[in-house]
Amino acid sequence: MGRVSRMVDAGLCGQCAWSRRVPAAVSTFIMCTRALTDAAFAKYPPLPVRACRGFEPAPAAAAPTKEPR
Repeated sequence: MGRVSRMVDAGLCGQCAWSRRVPAAVSTFIMCTRALTDAAFAKYPPLPVRACRGFEPAPAAAAPTKEPR
């Protein structure tokens, strides 16, 4: 299962636009939202994922803009 603890590397899932963190009582799981429409993908892949044909990098967080003074 795609359980994530603070010590586990999620691999590509940790950087993928299709992954979602699902908090549970004791741990957090990584869900692949591609699995919702494509049965070829595991909903909760075993971690760490090192190769995935559906990987798409998540957009980088927008850098804070500085207002002119």
